[in-house]
Amino acid sequence: MYRRDEMNFPKQSPLKQIRKFCLDCVCGQKKMIRFCCATNCPLWYLRFGKFPKTLITEEGDRVAQLFNPANFKVGAKFDPHTEVEKYRL
Repeated sequence: MYRRDEMNFPKQSPLKQIRKFCLDCVCGQKKMIRFCCATNCPLWYLRFGKFPKTLITEEGDRVAQLFNPANFKVGAKFDPHTEVEKYRL
């Protein structure tokens, strides 16, 4: 069996690994991660690479709406069928 240090994997925090996973999931577009409509994904709350409480503290209350799954249903504020360019945050 191979050891991790023999394979030269970079050491990363779990949050950075989650962020990279989310980038792969949405084809590498950072704007699409913000408006990800896969609210049933267990990593959805951590898609920014930070804990929600930390991000809201740093960015303000306007970011808090991005952590409410009800905002990402069809017909809601961030409808998955609407172009991302329309949203201004």
